[in-house]
Amino acid sequence: MMVIPFTGITAEKIVISRWLSTPALEVHYPLFHDVPNVEGNAFSDRQLLLFDHMDLSDYYPEQGKPLTWINGQKLQWDAAFTDAGGFISITGQDPGNRPEVAYLATYIRADRWMKASLELKSPWMFEAWLNGKKIGTKSSIESKKEKENNNDPDDETGTPENTEPGDQRSDYGRIRHSIELTRGTHLLVIKMLRTPIEGMPWEFAGNIIPEDPFGPNDFSIASTPETIKDIFHFMDGVKVTGVRPSPDGQMYAVGYRRSLPPSNRSETWTDIRRFSDGSLVHSFRHSSVARLTWLPASNAVSYTSAHDGKTTIHRHHMETGEKEVILEDISDFAGFRWSPDESYLIYWIREEGSGTDATMRHILGMQDRQAHFRHRTFLYKLDVESGIRTRLTHGNLSTNLHDISPDGKQLIFSQTRPDYLERPYMKHDIFLLNLEQLTVDTLFADKRWSVSLRFSPDGRSLLATGGPSAFNRAGENIPEGMIANTYDTQAYIISLDDLAVKPITLDFDPSVVSVYWHTTDNHIYLIAEEKDYRRLFRYDTGRDRFERIETGTDFLSSIHFAAGGRTATYIGNRTSSPPRAYSMNLRNNRYEVLEDPDAERYRHVVFGEVYDWTFTASSGVTVDGRVYLPPGFDPEEKYPVIVYQYGGTNPVGRTFGHRYPFNLWAGNGYVVYILQPSGATGYGQAFSAAHVNNWGITVVDEIIEGTQQFLEAHPFADPERVGIAGASYGGFMTMLVLTHTDMFRTGISHAGISNIASYWGEGYWGYSYSAEATAYSFPWNSREIYVDQSPLFRAHNVNTPLLLVTGDGDTNVPPGESIQMYTALKLLGRPVELILVEGENHHIITYNRRLEWHNAIMAWWDKHLKDQPEWWNDQFPKKNW
Repeated sequence: MMVIPFTGITAEKIVISRWLSTPALEVHYPLFHDVPNVEGNAFSDRQLLLFDHMDLSDYYPEQGKPLTWINGQKLQWDAAFTDAGGFISITGQDPGNRPEVAYLATYIRADRWMKASLELKSPWMFEAWLNGKKIGTKSSIESKKEKENNNDPDDETGTPENTEPGDQRSDYGRIRHSIELTRGTHLLVIKMLRTPIEGMPWEFAGNIIPEDPFGPNDFSIASTPETIKDIFHFMDGVKVTGVRPSPDGQMYAVGYRRSLPPSNRSETWTDIRRFSDGSLVHSFRHSSVARLTWLPASNAVSYTSAHDGKTTIHRHHMETGEKEVILEDISDFAGFRWSPDESYLIYWIREEGSGTDATMRHILGMQDRQAHFRHRTFLYKLDVESGIRTRLTHGNLSTNLHDISPDGKQLIFSQTRPDYLERPYMKHDIFLLNLEQLTVDTLFADKRWSVSLRFSPDGRSLLATGGPSAFNRAGENIPEGMIANTYDTQAYIISLDDLAVKPITLDFDPSVVSVYWHTTDNHIYLIAEEKDYRRLFRYDTGRDRFERIETGTDFLSSIHFAAGGRTATYIGNRTSSPPRAYSMNLRNNRYEVLEDPDAERYRHVVFGEVYDWTFTASSGVTVDGRVYLPPGFDPEEKYPVIVYQYGGTNPVGRTFGHRYPFNLWAGNGYVVYILQPSGATGYGQAFSAAHVNNWGITVVDEIIEGTQQFLEAHPFADPERVGIAGASYGGFMTMLVLTHTDMFRTGISHAGISNIASYWGEGYWGYSYSAEATAYSFPWNSREIYVDQSPLFRAHNVNTPLLLVTGDGDTNVPPGESIQMYTALKLLGRPVELILVEGENHHIITYNRRLEWHNAIMAWWDKHLKDQPEWWNDQFPKKNW
């Protein structure tokens, strides 16, 4: 990299001396290009330049990379270097009467966030793109006596400064563009056009002028696209969202999603493909369909369409292409399910509750604060052949369908109602409906536990999932004196003959996420949290034992099974690779990748090592964790550290595109330490039960001890530069930890709870979550929790700079929880900042707001853990009010 002093400017001008270049490429004017169009204009050279001859999105040039040009011409990218004056020359053919284009590319590798100006110049026309976005166009040709008209507002052609008299390069026009670079690799692409006229040499120069205080040590020029993971890797591009096999296992439906920046919109669609060769059978892209699913017994799909507030159900046969309407123009439609033999379907209608739009609303209970509480849903049956409809349920409580029996003769459904006199403040009734006689049996009545149910393949049993306390505490496996954690989901088999309950996961430590009782092999397949992994297990109903099945993933998001075959499809990710769609042969457990739309996007992304690290707390509890190291890690260096914890019910799983993408943080030069304190599910019921009535009583010590032991065990971790972060309950824990220690240099709390009592009473689910997390404890009888464990009442102990972030429409943890803590710390004169994200709820999901939110978090880390405040100050300049 060549550095040239830039006279008259405080920074240095750095010549981009290394490029990748294509050969000169012949292009053509269109036929009748010299004939004026309806506006009286002939086709111009500028129009030829602006025409997209090739798609540059998600395209990464490399030395030797093949390039296919017009008429199949085979070319390749080659390395090129500038001359002593900083210019690169293009060797063109004899242009004759035909124009030529050439492409240049280089990679700017930033070591931190920085601002600079790009100065680009040539005697010929050119366009410039940075990271796939056009940043400027030069439409002038200096060899002409008069410049062409230029109406492009991005054309900043001007006369260069500080050139020697008599130097013909001083006549070259230029464009200058201000740029912001985040840490990582940025692709600069130039498209140059030379027209068939006599002119100056075909050459180009590019310079980077860093703004103060940035300099040449903050970036470098590279010819390869290796980079770190950035926010756009998992926000942009096509993502696979779901995959389901057809009943016979011959085809699969795969769902995709693609963001459409710079808007906040996105595109979703489903393709139907064959397993045998991946060929496309049908695409529902650009179709306004929803709820697309396979029918239970045939290679047909059904889906809904909506028009003027009414819904229509369609059936589409994949083999024949035949389409038919099954149910048309249904108002207030809420969902449907097919019978096993496809002779009928059950659908449900939502009835609007009264008074939901009243200006003076009389609240009928805590749940009535939620807009949907007064709505009710009821079940209906449609006979497909005759078109006859039957209303199945009515009343003042919603009826929720669980499953249809294999012979199609019975339904399982439930009703739920609030009862605020005893935790968990709900009662549930479960019914068995005989569809032939329209008679109902009550299987369970007035139960304070909730379960999900589905029939066994023979219809004689039910498979249930619910908390350990379900079925009169049949699933509990905890020491005496402890209260089970309801979120530690268990699986049960219930005999329909006598309602005998078998808790099949009683001695199974992983926490159940989903279950499926397979008809073909009579095994039960479970996705379950095992520590911080999410894995697939098979329960042999005959031998009463579990087997873990290798899926090639660390975190299994979803799985679906071919009802009539031995094929499963699923989506999962490795800790350091994005989600993919897979298929598995259940006969031999062999799996293969079906869809990997992110493969090219991540081909050049470099990840650091991830490894497990466990410690034993002074209480004797073993606490698991994992560590993310930066790419290019050097154990002799000192690195800033980010400690992330949830501290609540669930472990921090090995997701890849999490709200807090840990391998992205590591890619920005941080060592990231994740720990799983007491109370997390996936470690057995005794471990998860520690969450109940804890609220940090023991977990604070585990986090502090874990961090101390981690720093002592890792000499490369800088104890002077350690931050802590968490979200929701983890945001609460971040605040609480900072009231106990000054060992952290900074903290970030997203949607954290500062006052347990106000969260308990104000959050939509505060009282119901507290029914589990604070069982039998209330503000009037448990001051040691509601006051002593609330960060707000300990705010005077906080000396660490704290960033509080929350969506201003959060209905889970109300924004007042962050605002209260902010108010307290401001009045105490402590370092604190508050960001309210407009229009967002508990999760920040709108595209552009998520991008801003992410950048604010990264800028905060850089400011406090790297002593680099420039990015934060650029986003949030100081104001004098």
